[in-house]
Amino acid sequence: VPPAVAVPQHIPRPSYADDPQGRPRALLPEEFAERKSPEMIGNMRSACGLAAEALALACEVAKVGVTTDEVDRRTSEFVISRGAYPVGINYYGFPRGLCASPNEVALHGVPNTRPLEEGDIINFDVTVYLNGAFGDCSAMVCVGDVDPAARFLVDSTKQCLDEAVQLVGPGLKLNEIGHFCHDFARKRDLHVVSQFCGHFIGSELHMLPNVSHVPNSLALELRPGMTFTIEPIFVEGSAEITDALEDGWTILSKNGDWSAQWEHTVLVTEHGSEILTSC
Repeated sequence: VPPAVAVPQHIPRPSYADDPQGRPRALLPEEFAERKSPEMIGNMRSACGLAAEALALACEVAKVGVTTDEVDRRTSEFVISRGAYPVGINYYGFPRGLCASPNEVALHGVPNTRPLEEGDIINFDVTVYLNGAFGDCSAMVCVGDVDPAARFLVDSTKQCLDEAVQLVGPGLKLNEIGHFCHDFARKRDLHVVSQFCGHFIGSELHMLPNVSHVPNSLALELRPGMTFTIEPIFVEGSAEITDALEDGWTILSKNGDWSAQWEHTVLVTEHGSEILTSC
């Protein structure tokens, strides 16, 4: 795996950036299900807007014959040029700026020198740190001509995310998102990875509580000012996944089934929700 793009010292750094193990600061009890201030919401709009732009660039660069190393380099350079930090770099020791997860890689794929091939599907997960706030999003790319089953998987996962976001608003119970995603997948003979979740987000990337995409008991009532990600991972066959590979990050579907994921950062508003990571 080639090294990450060097981040100049003048770029403001998140709490983990210079930690030897890449550990973020400890969360405070009062940050659980935190309702963001207008100032933080403004900062998150900036960070999320940039994350969406960077993700669009990653998806544009990803063509047959292009490596995920090149996608990561181009995207990280763009983020840095806008005065922001590519969040993957050194997050718990992660070696690159974004995650690139093709085909049977369920999540946390490390960009490398394998050229993308005709028929691949791949998820790019892009997060940036700007003005003291994080913005987090991901999308799928169909590389060249993709077979109908893979396209159905990709399109169904996106539809699930879009419809889950539409549910969000004041008074919704957080666990209704998990029940919805699980039922949506089941009706299409797809399966949801249960071990990895969305999360609240703000001044740190992974804040609490988590946002599960399967049935769960966390009936937290959503209130205006809350911000979190929704990011379901669907798998064609079994939802079982492997432990991380030797690189310490890459996680595969256990049976080699292909997977897809889409993600947005969402703000609960007075009357519904706002997607902060829309282009």
